[in-house]
Amino acid sequence: MKKLILPAFAIILALGSSAFTAKKAAGVFYRYTSSSLTEANIKNINNYERESATCNPGAKVCGVLLDTDNGEESQPEEAEFTAQRNNLWTSQQNGLPANANIVMKN
Repeated sequence: MKKLILPAFAIILALGSSAFTAKKAAGVFYRYTSSSLTEANIKNINNYERESATCNPGAKVCGVLLDTDNGEESQPEEAEFTAQRNNLWTSQQNGLPANANIVMKN
């Protein structure tokens, strides 16, 4: 009986702690298409396009993960993009993603 208590406790503990995991990033990738790294261009929704591929890690903004999929080669939903606009610029300035939805590249 004692042999069953410890494994059962471990399983209960593992299941209980999974409720406290961090929120995962949204899953639809919009790539930054401009070569310019100015604030105006990084924050411009017209410079982002839906793609299925992501980027190799690095210190420059590559794109953003959002909830709404508007189809390949389309622009993001304006409200979702606006919520990430400042995070994109902060990421570019710092060379690190400001949150889990920002994707960086070389």
